[in-house]
Amino acid sequence: MAKTKFNIQMDNRENTPRLEAAKKYYHEMNGDNVQIKELLVGDYIFNNQVCFEYKTLDDFIHSVEEKRIFNQAIDQTTTFPYHFVIIQASDYEKHTLFDGFDDEPLVFGWDNYEGAIARLNTYTTVLECSSQERCIKMMRRQATKCLDNKHVIKRLKQKTDNPAFNYLSLIKHIGDDTAELIVDNLDVYDLDDLINLDNNRLQDIKGIGSKTSGIVMRAIKRGRKQL
Repeated sequence: MAKTKFNIQMDNRENTPRLEAAKKYYHEMNGDNVQIKELLVGDYIFNNQVCFEYKTLDDFIHSVEEKRIFNQAIDQTTTFPYHFVIIQASDYEKHTLFDGFDDEPLVFGWDNYEGAIARLNTYTTVLECSSQERCIKMMRRQATKCLDNKHVIKRLKQKTDNPAFNYLSLIKHIGDDTAELIVDNLDVYDLDDLINLDNNRLQDIKGIGSKTSGIVMRAIKRGRKQL
């Protein structure tokens, strides 16, 4: 049976050596089509269906302390049918950071780490791998399992197969009707199309004024800065 080939999008704000390693593994070793560009949601997207938020251990801790990771994961669940947070953390790193020393009180310990993972697992799935190489391989392996129709992962149902509509419809004060109006009038099919929207194009749509266009553009801007 022929090996699955993916169309993979990788966020250009990711760590450069990691992007290069991922591109080498996906494109050169597996023949996948790889695009590196700014993504509105997630860090790695396979076939516009499987989305991964990638965190090193330090990144994960900081994003938990700032509450970013929870919002990032929610954006994934409402935009893509399959969504994961993948954490690159070896046992040595975790024990070094979380076990601490008797005379040094821990600011972020095992309870915080495991509690954050438990919270995330109520609406998405957290994967842990011990190295960058294992994370890169796991994402491709997980995407393969998600898309081979043999998965058993419980997931939230998307409103539609259009990730742009799903994202727009969940913006506060926008909803399904306005999202449908934007998608239908501007031929918005994916998150790239959202990034390229501007106030003038939105206000050219009958029924959308400066207030609504401002809400949409601010939400998109927040999404772009969230990672």
